[in-house]
Amino acid sequence: MPIFKKQKTPPIEIAINERLTGEAQSNALDFVAFARANGISLHGGGGGEVFSGWDIAGTAGASIGYIIVNGVPDFPGPWTIWLNSCDFVGDADDELKGAAWAHASPCGKCNKGWEKCGGGPRTIFGKDFDRLCHSPLMFTNPDAQALEHAKKLLLMLK
Repeated sequence: MPIFKKQKTPPIEIAINERLTGEAQSNALDFVAFARANGISLHGGGGGEVFSGWDIAGTAGASIGYIIVNGVPDFPGPWTIWLNSCDFVGDADDELKGAAWAHASPCGKCNKGWEKCGGGPRTIFGKDFDRLCHSPLMFTNPDAQALEHAKKLLLMLK
């Protein structure tokens, strides 16, 4: 059965509770609650029996990221947050800058063997990257600390 069989995307909390366990489940539910508490909405974007995705929309309704929940250890799972087309500038402490740089996503990393996604050169907090995905920051199965960084960066895009 194809992994990407198109069907209605379930509410994200249902997918998280069905596909994730332990720390991954707790962190994913925490992220969803944080997003909603900060006026960020999650819209089902498609998927299938194993893979589901949700668009992350900021307060103006524009897409600022994407989440998948697939529940499998294969990359990019069991869940991943991408932050969309952005060149981060402005004030950030060294810890947040380092976290952003550590999660910079080279084009093709998230879609092994797929065509280039439309990314390109990016500057993230003053550091230049040659070829990043159009969603230049990727947090795969983030632990609590990485999740806090993702939240701060998400608020910068909101």
